[in-house]
Amino acid sequence: MTRYLEVFKANAIIYWRKFINIVSENERRSLTILFSLVLATLVFSASAVYAQKSIRQDQLNELVFSSLKSDHLIPLEYQTIEQKIKQTKAISIMFSQPDGTSFENVMTILDDPNQKNMLNRKFYYYPIVYDSETIAQKYQLDPRQVTFIFFQNGKEKNRFVVESLKDLNNEFIPELNRLPMWKLNG
Repeated sequence: MTRYLEVFKANAIIYWRKFINIVSENERRSLTILFSLVLATLVFSASAVYAQKSIRQDQLNELVFSSLKSDHLIPLEYQTIEQKIKQTKAISIMFSQPDGTSFENVMTILDDPNQKNMLNRKFYYYPIVYDSETIAQKYQLDPRQVTFIFFQNGKEKNRFVVESLKDLNNEFIPELNRLPMWKLNG
């Protein structure tokens, strides 16, 4: 085994010296190739980051936002939440995974024609699909629960968690209307 390692080491040294000689003889060409490889790597990396964000937004549009029927929900684009909170004087956001019993119950109430007229405002919906641990830590919430948070001038002012309500059918709309949310134009 040690003999093979010695042979491998000797061959590696020989090839390394040949490589150094070739690079030394053609410095300009070698630098051009190296610069081209670095540039190609940077372009590929940047496009991969952009493509990932674009793919995730397309997935949210197709799988989550297209199924929303409520006129009171405004979809919030992927990775724009912090910017939207900072730029908007007052904003209300519903954080939730786009599945589960509580989410389905909330959607049922929001889609109910009798309840629609009782709700006097619109709010943004940010689905917790990607980066759920980061979102949970940043906004101090449980991603498995439906949480409404009102922000004013970039700071949290009020919140409520749907799972904390005892009678969802009777308490949800009044509790949502009690939040100091300002009417949003969709």
